[in-house]
Amino acid sequence: MHLTQKSIFLLLIGLALQATAAPKVTATIDAKQVLVQESFTWTVDVEGSDEMPQVRLPQIKKLAILSGPNQSSNYTYVNGKMSSKKSLSYTFVALEPGLIAIPAVEVRLGNKRHLTNTLRVTVIAPRDAAKSGTKTSQSVFLRAIPSKTSVFVGEPLTVKYKLFTKVGVYNYSVDKLPDAVGFWAEEMSQSKQPRLVSEVINGERYNTATLKTVLYYPTRSGELVIDALRTDLEIEVKSKQRTTRRFNDPFFNDPFFSGKRRANKNFYSNPVNITVKSLPEPRPANFSGAVGKFQIRAGLDTNAVFANDAVGLSITLTGSGNFKAVQLPEPLLPEGIDIFKPERAESISIKNKQHTGRKQATYLLVPRTSGKVQIDPIEFTYFDLSSQRYITRSSGDINLTVYDADGNQPVVTSGYSREEVELMQDDIRYIKAADSQFSKTEITAFTLQFWLVHIIGIVVLVAVFAWEYRSQQLEGNADLRRRSNALTKARKQLKQAEKLSEDSEELRALLNQCITGFIGARLNAAENTLDIPEFVTILTEHKVEQEVVTETAQFLEGLAMDRFAPGAVKRTAQEWISATQQLLQTLRRSI
Repeated sequence: MHLTQKSIFLLLIGLALQATAAPKVTATIDAKQVLVQESFTWTVDVEGSDEMPQVRLPQIKKLAILSGPNQSSNYTYVNGKMSSKKSLSYTFVALEPGLIAIPAVEVRLGNKRHLTNTLRVTVIAPRDAAKSGTKTSQSVFLRAIPSKTSVFVGEPLTVKYKLFTKVGVYNYSVDKLPDAVGFWAEEMSQSKQPRLVSEVINGERYNTATLKTVLYYPTRSGELVIDALRTDLEIEVKSKQRTTRRFNDPFFNDPFFSGKRRANKNFYSNPVNITVKSLPEPRPANFSGAVGKFQIRAGLDTNAVFANDAVGLSITLTGSGNFKAVQLPEPLLPEGIDIFKPERAESISIKNKQHTGRKQATYLLVPRTSGKVQIDPIEFTYFDLSSQRYITRSSGDINLTVYDADGNQPVVTSGYSREEVELMQDDIRYIKAADSQFSKTEITAFTLQFWLVHIIGIVVLVAVFAWEYRSQQLEGNADLRRRSNALTKARKQLKQAEKLSEDSEELRALLNQCITGFIGARLNAAENTLDIPEFVTILTEHKVEQEVVTETAQFLEGLAMDRFAPGAVKRTAQEWISATQQLLQTLRRSI
C-alpha cells in the first residue's frame, strides 16, 4: 500500500511538471551557404504552446527581407496525446558576400519572452562560387538585373526580371510591379509568352526567360531601393506517387520523366540598390528637369494677318529622355496680342530603353493692333547625359506683320487669299428641283420571283434556328463545346508553329500541345496532368487501333526528346510540322 501511494504521488508530480514545462523555441535556416542575390528562409518553431509567437526582427546588414512573417500550425496525435507546433518564417535575400550572423531574436509567447539561438550563413559571390565549384541548390529562382546601378536624377535605367529554372514552368503571374520609392516606372511591352533560352550559370544549365522589363526614372537623389518582384509560378514538382512506365527507353527512365505534378509557388527576386546622383550646380534659370537629348521648333502658320484675325503658333519638342515628365515652355508675347488655351498633342514610345517622340502645343493668337510684331525665341534647356552639361536650344526669332483691317490685302505665306476663296465659291453646286413624273405598272401575284423570294427566306430562317439551337447546346455543355472546338484549336496551333523559326524554343512545345490538347478535348481528359503512358492508356481504353496508339506514343516520345535534348532526333521543324499534320488527321478519324 505504501508503494502504491508513492507511485501515485510520483505520477502526479510528473504530470504537474509536464503541464508547467516551458515551451521549446528553436530557430533554423534552410541553407547554410547561399550565393549573392539568392534567397533563404529563417524559421522559428515553438512546441508546447498554444500561443502564436510574436517576433520583432532587427535590421541585419547584408540581408534584406523578401517576405514574411508567414505563419503555420501543426497538430499531431500520438498514443492519444495531442502535441502542437507553431511556426513563423521570413524569407531573406543575401546582398553581399561574407559570413553573416543572424543574432538571437526575442520571441514573445503571451507575457513570456524567449531568445532564439544565433545562426550563421555563408554568402558566396558568383565568381567565387565558380572557382570553388559551389553550385546553387535552387532549381527555380528569379533575379532582377539592372542595366546600371549609378545614374543621375532623370536618367533612365532598366531592370530585367529574369527567371532561371531547371524544371518545367507552365504559367506565371505578376500581381503588380515592385514598390520603388523615388522612381517613376513604366513596364516595357513584350510578348505574352516569354521565350526560353538555355544558359549555363555557375557550371549548371538553366532555361531562362525574361518575365518583365521595367523602365525606371529616378526623381530624387540618394541611395534608393527597388523592392523585390513577387511572381506566382506554376512549376513542375516531383510527385509522391510513382507511375508505371510502359517504355524501356533509357531516356524516359531518367528521373526528369518520373512522376510529376504541378504546383503553384511564390518566388521573389532580389531588391536592387541604385545610387542616384544630383544634377550638377549651378542650374540654368529656365531648366525644368529635362534629361536626355532634345530639339525645339516654333513657328506661325502665317507671317502676315489683319488686326483682330487669328493666327496659330505651334511649339514642337522632339528627342529622347524623360519625356513624360517634361513640360513645353510657354511663349512670352508682347502687348497687344491675345492668347488662348493651347491644343496639345503628343506621340511618345519606348525605343533603345528610353522614351522618344514629340510633344506639340498650338496656341491661337489674335493681334489687336497693326504693325511689326516680334515674338521672343522659344528656349528649352536640358541636361545632356553624354557631355554631362546643360544645353539650351532656341527656336529663333518669330516675326509677324499685322495689317490694319482697312488696308490692302497682304501677301501671306500660308492660308487662303481672297481670290482663292472666290474660286472655291464657284465650286459649290446646288440641288436643282425638277418635276417628277410617275408611271403606273401592273404586278402579277404568285410569279416565279415571288416563290423564289419566299423559299429563300424560309431556308434562311431554318438555318438561323439550327445555328441558334447548336449554339445553345454548346453553351450548356462545356465538354461538347470543347470537343467541337478541338480541331479548330489544333489547326490554329499548327498555323502558329509554321510562323516560328527553325530554332524556336516554342515550336516543339506548341506541336506537343496541338496533339495532346486534341486528344484531351476529344476524349474529355485533362491533358495538362497526363504524361505519355497515361495518354497511351486513355487511347487504349477508348478502343483506338493499336497502330494509332503506337504512332502517337512514338511521336510524343520523339518530340519530347528533341525538345529537351536538342540534336537527339534528326528532324527539322518542317518535318515535325508535317508529321503533326498527318498524326492529327489519323487521330481525327479514330477518336
